[in-house]
Amino acid sequence: MPAMESSTPNRRDVVRAHPLREALLALIDRDGTTTSTIAARELGESTGSCSFHLRRLEALGVIEPEPGAAGRVKPWRRVRAEQSTLNRELEDTSYASWLAARTSDDEDFAFSEVVSLADGELAELRARLHRVLRDFTTTEPTSGTATAVIIRAFPLREE
Repeated sequence: MPAMESSTPNRRDVVRAHPLREALLALIDRDGTTTSTIAARELGESTGSCSFHLRRLEALGVIEPEPGAAGRVKPWRRVRAEQSTLNRELEDTSYASWLAARTSDDEDFAFSEVVSLADGELAELRARLHRVLRDFTTTEPTSGTATAVIIRAFPLREE
């Protein structure tokens, strides 16, 4: 008996199913947050349509309301990583395993830099990095190797 294939689409397919959703995410990635009013103005759509698709993206777990918004204004932002500790452990374990198994021909492209950023530049850096990664995640999958891309950009605390 043939195996039943799941007809449940994955989250990326649902987001990509409508060009306005992709445009809304691009706007949030660029600016950090957006409202249906701002999105409508920027994208040439109605506020109702933007509001509907923002709520749809929320239901998919991709965005969330910005905490502390006052009145009827409802800024939206990308969902913060809830499993950051688990992700870091998985990243560290996978990276250590790759290092142990790699051949001399494998290149280690891991790097880190400490930079000085003015107010607002961290948000711009994050937005740029999101755009670069989106070029690779919004294209059709290839037969290439699944590759972890890990980016952590945060202010250092002086102690």
